[in-house]
Amino acid sequence: MATTAVQVPARDPWSSVDFEAIDKWRVKAIEKAAARTAPSSLDPSVQEFLNLLNKNQDLGALANKMLSEVPPTPTYDFDPTGKFCRITDYNHMVQCLNDIIHKAPPWDHDAYKVGLIGVPFNALFNWPLATESGYKFFKDDRVNTCLKKILDAHGEYLKREASKEVLPGWFEEEPLQIMTEKASPYWPDGKEKSFDKIYDCVSTDKKYKGFKTWDDFFTRQFREPVRPVNHEDKNHDPQEPSKAVITNACESVVYRCEENVQRKDRFWLKGQPYSLSDMLDFDEDVDKFVGGTVYQAWLAAECYHRWHSPVSGTVEKVKIVPGTYFSGLREYGFPEVSGNRNIPDPSGPNLSQRYITSVATRALIFIKADNPTIGLMCFIAVGMDEISSCEVLVKKGQRIMKGDQLGTFHLGGSTHCLIFRPEVKLDFNRDAQPPYSDVEFGQHTIIPVNAWLAYAGRA
Repeated sequence: MATTAVQVPARDPWSSVDFEAIDKWRVKAIEKAAARTAPSSLDPSVQEFLNLLNKNQDLGALANKMLSEVPPTPTYDFDPTGKFCRITDYNHMVQCLNDIIHKAPPWDHDAYKVGLIGVPFNALFNWPLATESGYKFFKDDRVNTCLKKILDAHGEYLKREASKEVLPGWFEEEPLQIMTEKASPYWPDGKEKSFDKIYDCVSTDKKYKGFKTWDDFFTRQFREPVRPVNHEDKNHDPQEPSKAVITNACESVVYRCEENVQRKDRFWLKGQPYSLSDMLDFDEDVDKFVGGTVYQAWLAAECYHRWHSPVSGTVEKVKIVPGTYFSGLREYGFPEVSGNRNIPDPSGPNLSQRYITSVATRALIFIKADNPTIGLMCFIAVGMDEISSCEVLVKKGQRIMKGDQLGTFHLGGSTHCLIFRPEVKLDFNRDAQPPYSDVEFGQHTIIPVNAWLAYAGRA
């Protein structure tokens, strides 16, 4: 079956309208926290974070400094109506965190335009993380240990029944149409397209569609056979012609594809070269991939978020790598500071996606493909921003077939990588080739999960 791709309408992330969408949300959170005459009762995870900043003067001072380093210009200081509004100090920041930890993301048309659906913490930290002190603050292990607990608490709330109260807004006409159109590949011509026919849900339940929680909705599954496995493998015979076909592991848009990747590189520079040792957490098998290929693609928040195996084979090992949650490159921060862009990244660290493959919390799944030409490869699920929960559903020694589920993201959109050895020559699907999907390009092509991604041969 031939691959059909979805052409997503062009969106201009740099427009003033999009900045207003971010500002509106941020201003509400900041004003609500600032209006209190007395501190509210904090979630235990947030209280632990506050204790860390109070007890460690270096961190507390660094937090306040990063907030003050946000340039004093209207772009960052004022809401769309011209009212001054910003986070004043880390006590104010902590109150803002506490206000959003037990809330599920509602559908928001303006937030959709800038890709901020489901990532409220990112919207709150967007400007501070782009400062010099913010870069240091969000790289600190103590900070990330606390942030993990905060994000875990948020994730646990999204698995409670109370979190589903926002779902009716997601099932109104506009969001339903967007989610349906983005999931349309492989749909037979002449057949009615609808969310209910594409996703596994209860069509008679108009309010919640049978989803018990926000997380249940977010990790929803496709109905069979909406995403058939292209060039499906029938068994583990390495001689099957289909074994040379690598399928797409996630419903995603290509971000970069780079050959001859180095073992160690300075990944924090503007060019963001991949650094295999850091990406693979200094694994003993790193040298097998030196000089090989890294394919990276990102997932939109309103799409499908489960990962599927791109090959048939055996799971050699699984590793969960703790890391950062809100670290972005300074080069993509403020033009007043870096001087290299007219407008900063409105949804950091979107423009730092290659960099975060080496520093963010991530899951590594090493698979030895049945096809000896492919051999050992690695799938990396990168917990971008607050998407810290990389849930792996396979284990070491498990036999898997192409298209089998490997795991899932929670909370929001994210990014992933496939890493291949230098002995593998890859002939990629046209939709996985340049030009790539940085924000400079208006059209984003979603490649369906389980669609053919590349043919593998010997280099």
